[in-house]
Amino acid sequence: MIERILSITLPIFAIVLAGFIYGRVKKPNMAGANQIIIDLALPCLIFTSLSAKQFELTSASFFVLAATIVVVFSGLLIWPLAKYSGTGAKALLPSVMFGNVGPIGIPLTVLAFGPDGLAPAVLLLVFSNILHFSVGVGIMSGRVDAKLIYASPLVWATILGVLFSCFHLSLPEWANIPVSMVGNILVPLMLLSLGTRLADSKIEHLKVGAIGSVLSIVTRLLITYLVIMLISLEPIQKGALILFAGLPPAVFNYMIADRYKQEPDKVASIVIVGHLLSLLVLPLVLWLAL
Repeated sequence: MIERILSITLPIFAIVLAGFIYGRVKKPNMAGANQIIIDLALPCLIFTSLSAKQFELTSASFFVLAATIVVVFSGLLIWPLAKYSGTGAKALLPSVMFGNVGPIGIPLTVLAFGPDGLAPAVLLLVFSNILHFSVGVGIMSGRVDAKLIYASPLVWATILGVLFSCFHLSLPEWANIPVSMVGNILVPLMLLSLGTRLADSKIEHLKVGAIGSVLSIVTRLLITYLVIMLISLEPIQKGALILFAGLPPAVFNYMIADRYKQEPDKVASIVIVGHLLSLLVLPLVLWLAL
């Protein structure tokens, strides 16, 4: 079991480390690459992974419901504790609710469960992002911008992927090959981008970062196990949900906090410490998931 856990986690950490070292040495401008990830590679991967899977809509619906409960109730549970964390609720809650489901979650789930893990990992990514850019942004900004949802390429890629799956449609070969190729660059590029972003960050509030990171992981795991007892899920869905709960806080939390002036330095510390802590936490979470 230990060998399997290491074979899953070490490749992810190695690519992030490569991006970190490259970021320290070269200090690249990743804005263009990150835009390609969000606008092209991620929608392509979402579409190809969902359209290739034959969906059992009831099962998928229960899975999405379970993930939504984990996100929402982790925020509700942590709300009364925010005053003890050293940061305000508006900054802390999204950091607890939303993990790094893209760069870490997708490769972790696929390496753990093989190709069958891709569809649940993508569903978690899509619906976590929808909640992140509605509820999460709403918490930090005080308002919800519906355009962030209906104008998102991720949402439309999801809708098209599910429709293609339900009606047994497929792209012609000449279109499917380039779409698949663009989608395939996503995971390594996201991991490299994560490494370079961490290389450019600083821990200025270590205590706040440690408290926020521990609260986020413990809270999500606790609620996940309660949800698993209440909602019937398939074995891979259970494992994917446990991995989802154990992810470090999403880098997007810092970007949103910086945009809306909600203690971005403290949120950055939570994100960085959370990723450092994941070196110890993810092997344990994998053991629980497997």
